Amino acid sequence: MKKLLVVALLSVLTSAPAAAGDFNLKSYIKAVLAASPSLRQAEQAFTQAETSYRAALLDAALPSFNFSMADSFYDQDRHYVHFDRGDATSRLSADLNLYDSASSPLSRIKTARFDYERARLTFLIARQGEALKALARFYELYSTQRKVEISRNNLASRERQYKDTNEQFQSGTRSKIEVTQSEGDKLQSELSLAQAEAAGAKALMAFNELINAEPDSAQAVQVSTGAVEVKLPLPREDVARALENNFGLRLKQTALEKSRLSARNAIMADLPRLRVDAAWAKTNLGLFGTRGGAWDDGQTYGVGATLNFPFGFLGAQNYLDVAGRKALLKSSELDLENSIRALKTEVLTAQKDIELQVKSRQLLEFQVKAQQDATANLLEEYSLGGASFLQLDSSQTKLLDASNRQITALNDLDLALANYRALLGEEIWE
Repeated sequence: MKKLLVVALLSVLTSAPAAAGDFNLKSYIKAVLAASPSLRQAEQAFTQAETSYRAALLDAALPSFNFSMADSFYDQDRHYVHFDRGDATSRLSADLNLYDSASSPLSRIKTARFDYERARLTFLIARQGEALKALARFYELYSTQRKVEISRNNLASRERQYKDTNEQFQSGTRSKIEVTQSEGDKLQSELSLAQAEAAGAKALMAFNELINAEPDSAQAVQVSTGAVEVKLPLPREDVARALENNFGLRLKQTALEKSRLSARNAIMADLPRLRVDAAWAKTNLGLFGTRGGAWDDGQTYGVGATLNFPFGFLGAQNYLDVAGRKALLKSSELDLENSIRALKTEVLTAQKDIELQVKSRQLLEFQVKAQQDATANLLEEYSLGGASFLQLDSSQTKLLDASNRQITALNDLDLALANYRALLGEEIWE
C-alpha cells in the first residue's frame, strides 16, 4: 500500500536486534521522550486543556446550581442584634441556558473542543520535534563512531606504508623524500584520528544529554547496514496525505475554525441578541436549622426569553466592529492558504532531495568498494616495490574521503526520510 511506502523505507533502521545495553533507533527515541522536560511540560499543558474541555462540556450541557442561606441580625422590628434560627432562610436554584444567538451551549462546547484539539496537536508537534532531535543525535553518534573506525583504518594503512617505505629506503629502492612524505602522511592521519575522536566525544555528550545520562557514559548504537530499496519516484499522492495529516497544518486549520466561530459569535453579539433560559428555585428548604415547609411551597420555575440590542452611536460602532472581525478572519484564511501552498512545495522538494540522496548513496557504496580493492592491491604492490608513492597516497586519500562521504550520505538519507514522514503527519516515534 502507498500509505505504508515511507514506513517501509525506514524499516531497515530497526530491523536488526540490538545487543544488551546497546541503543537502536526505537529504544533511543523512547528513552529521549521519557526523559524530555519540555515534552513533559507540553504534556501537562495538554492535560490541562483536556480537563478544561471536560469542564466546559459540563458547564455548557448541565444546569448551574446555587445554594444560599441568609439571616437578618438586625431589622426595623427588633432594634438589637439577635440570632434566631427560625429567621434563617435557605434557597436552592438552577439555571440552564437553552439558546443564545451569540453564544449557545453548542458553540461553547465547540470552542472548548477547538482548544482541546489545539493542545493535542501542540503536544504531538512537541513529540515529533523531540523524536527528530533524537534521530539527529543518534545518527551523529553513529556517524562519528564509524568515522573513528575509518580514521583508525586509514592510520593503520599509513603506518604500514611508512614502514614499507623505510624498509625499501634501507634497501635503496625508495628515496629519502618518499620517507619524509610518508611520515608526514602518517602524522596527518594521527591528527585526523584525534579530530574524529574529539567529534565522537562531543557527539556522545550530546547523545547522553537527551537521556539524562552522564556526559561521558559509553554508548553503542545499532543501525542496520542493509541496502534500502526505495522505489522512485515517490508517489505524488503523498502531497494529499500531507495536506490531510500534517500536524502543523492541522493546527492552523483548527485555529482558523475557532477564529470563525469566535468571529461569528462576536458578530451576532453586535446584532439583536436573543437568549432563552430555564430557571428553577426553591426556598425554605429546612436545611441546617433554616425555615422549612412543604416541597411545593416556595418553589418557582419557568422558561423565559430576553432580547438585547447593544449598539454604538447610530449603530456605527457595531458596523465597524463587524467589519474589523471579518477582515481579521480573512487574514487568517489567507495565512492558511499560504501554508497549504508552502506545504505542497515542501513535500515535492523533499521527494526530489530523497531521490538524489538515494542515487548518491548507491554511487558512494560502489566507490568505497572499488577504492577498498584498489588500495589493498596498491599496498601489496607498494610493499613489493612496484606501485609508486603517489599512486598509493592518492588511493588512500580517496578511500578516506569516500568512506566519510558514505557515512554522511547514510545519515542524510535516513534523516531525510524521517523528516519526510513528519511532513506526511506520521508519528515517527512509533
